[in-house]
Amino acid sequence: MSGSYKMEVGQICKKVIGSESGRYCVIYKLEGNFAEITGIGKYKMCKRRRCNLKHLFPTKYKIKVESEKQDDIEKKFSSSGLITKLGLLKERDQRKKTIEPKKMKDREKRLKKRKEDEKEKAEKKGKKTEKEEKSKEKTKKPEKKKTK
Repeated sequence: MSGSYKMEVGQICKKVIGSESGRYCVIYKLEGNFAEITGIGKYKMCKRRRCNLKHLFPTKYKIKVESEKQDDIEKKFSSSGLITKLGLLKERDQRKKTIEPKKMKDREKRLKKRKEDEKEKAEKKGKKTEKEEKSKEKTKKPEKKKTK
């Protein structure tokens, strides 16, 4: 996939193949057809590993990598402003956006279905639902005793 693109140290790439496909990474070392890549864990980037160049697609962004230390690379990446340009979110923010709305929708569907099932059962039995019975009991006025 790399084609005519030139891979360099400090190049920001996107993984195209593998379990981390779709995630961004930074090349910090090149060795023939392979590259040593790394990313920032809290932004759902690639883990630090060796990767085939065919599995990477380079972006137009680069950072200056002076050492191979993870902390130095993370600082350079954060200070470059690429986090916002690439649209990366922290892991917990991604979870909030993807999981919570789905849970709420599922919960609402289950509640609606439960109410419908209760009504159907009550209609079959010829009775009213529990909520309807309770509401009628509350609205009934107690009878006054007649005194002579």
